Formats: sequence, structure tokens, C-alpha cells
Amino acid sequence: MLEVIGLDVRAGGAILLEDLTVRLDAPALTCLIGPSGCGKSTLLRWLAGVLPPAHAAAGRLVLDGQPAAVPHPAIGYQPQNDALFPWLTVAENAALGLEVAGLRRPEAMARVTPMLAAFGLDGTAGLFPDALSGGMRQRAAFLRTMATEARWLLLDEPFSALDAVTRIRMQRWLCGRLAVQPRGVLIVTHDLHEATSLADRILVMAGPPGRIVADIPVPLARAARTEAGLAPLRETLKTLLLEDDP
Repeated sequence: MLEVIGLDVRAGGAILLEDLTVRLDAPALTCLIGPSGCGKSTLLRWLAGVLPPAHAAAGRLVLDGQPAAVPHPAIGYQPQNDALFPWLTVAENAALGLEVAGLRRPEAMARVTPMLAAFGLDGTAGLFPDALSGGMRQRAAFLRTMATEARWLLLDEPFSALDAVTRIRMQRWLCGRLAVQPRGVLIVTHDLHEATSLADRILVMAGPPGRIVADIPVPLARAARTEAGLAPLRETLKTLLLEDDP
């Protein structure tokens, strides 16, 4: 269990998050939706320990009932873009998270190279990011996040830059990988179809200042979800998002 308790984030005179409290269970995939500017990415950045220096934050992180420091090695983070370094090869990019965690590069490379095939990246170890398709770049970024063996994954709009077909393929691929390696996952998305198709649970955020205004479980198994079956849930979410004061 991961808990954020009483989180306040301020930037200058603006209050971005105020007394925000949320709990996440693992393994489960939670989607976080809300209008632009309500603080979704700010929450993920605080959890990942990458808030800009100008932001002032106060709050508590609790993992499995114990106080924890931010950032924490149990939490992996993938920002909105793939953030691959163009001067590093695919394998070097994938190994970067392990290097940051303290492994020497040869050890990190030896760990990630056998994983490339499972992530649909067989034969790309020595390529540079500009030689990859958008979907392959996303898989390389996800491998970098997964390779750290973090128990919790924070994914900030991981598929937003992809075309519709690649996006669907990547969503299915992600669910397949999580079936093999279960983790607690929090995904920020603006896409109601994506949220209702992927999530075990959907959190709706409003703001600023950012706050959770709804916590909705998705009771249907993913394999049993249809457009008609998900339509009422999407209407509920749309209503919450359009209300001035949810």
C-alpha cells in the first residue's frame, strides 16, 4: 500500500495541491484524470522527487504502513515524453535507471540486454533513439522504468504522443507486461476511453488547488469490457469533469 497524506505544493503565490490525501493498492492499475492544470503531474513529480526547485512541498509518504522518504527506490517514474537521451543507445538508455540506483554500467547493461526481446526491442540494443518508431521509444522508456524493479510505477500520459493504432497496441502490451510482472501503477491520462479500458480504479481530480473529488472502481474484468458496457461510466466521468464544483 502506498499513501500520500496531507500533501501541499506551492509555486510562488499559487497553491497547486492542498491537503491532498490518496491511497494506492498493489497490484492494481489506477488512472488519474482531471482538467489540465489541476495538479495531476505535480502529484507524480512529488512522488518521484523531481519537483522544480521553485516549488515548496509539504506532505508525508507512507509505504506499507511505514513512513518513507521521497524519492524512494520502490517508486519508478516515466514522464510525459519518453526522455530518452539521443546520444545513448537503446540498451544504455534502458540501463540508466539501474545506474542511477548505483549499479556500474557493465552490470546494468548485462541486466537489461536480455530483457529487450520481451519488450519488443530485439535487435535494437546498439541503435540510437532516432532510429526507433514512437511505439518502440515508449517501450524503451518503459523498460528503463521496469528494469529498476520498482514496486510502484508512475506513468504520466505515457501514450499521448502516439497515433491511435499504436496507442491501442501499447495499452494492450502494457497490460500484458503487468500480467507477467504485477506492479502498482498510477497513470495520468486525459483520455476517458483509455482510463475506462485500462483501469481497475479511476481517481478524478479537480482544482487548482488540486484535490481528489471521486474514487470510482471499474468492476468489469478488462476482457469483459465493451463500448456499450463502459458508456455509463464514461458519462459519469464526463459529468464530473464538466462540473464547475465537482
